[in-house]
Amino acid sequence: MAQICRRCGRAAKSSATNFEIFEQMHYVCFHYEFEHGDVDVDEECSAGGCPSASIGGGREAVVGTARELAMESASGTPWRNAELHEYLEAFAAWLDDSGGIYAENGNMRVVGNGWEVVRRGLRAATRYE
Repeated sequence: MAQICRRCGRAAKSSATNFEIFEQMHYVCFHYEFEHGDVDVDEECSAGGCPSASIGGGREAVVGTARELAMESASGTPWRNAELHEYLEAFAAWLDDSGGIYAENGNMRVVGNGWEVVRRGLRAATRYE
């Protein structure tokens, strides 16, 4: 018997294992029904993993951060990870650890927009150990 989402009326195939947990809905339908609140559905809400996060750009912010970092580096701003190999290793480590970083900092909202994750990682890599 097909599991039909009570919000959109479509079959729940991929989310079938969590169908009951999400109150007989797809995860996305559940999110918009109970977690997204009054936020425009095309905007990321404060719930970590919001499906709308990928809609909101972020490319320009990443480009801007990269340019800022290039200017800082050229002007001699002191960074803990000033050498390129150190910086890239710190960037990779921050990305790898970022889930735990968000978990340890209860005041930080988990970001669903990949552009924002990269932007934060670029900045953090200047000082991340």
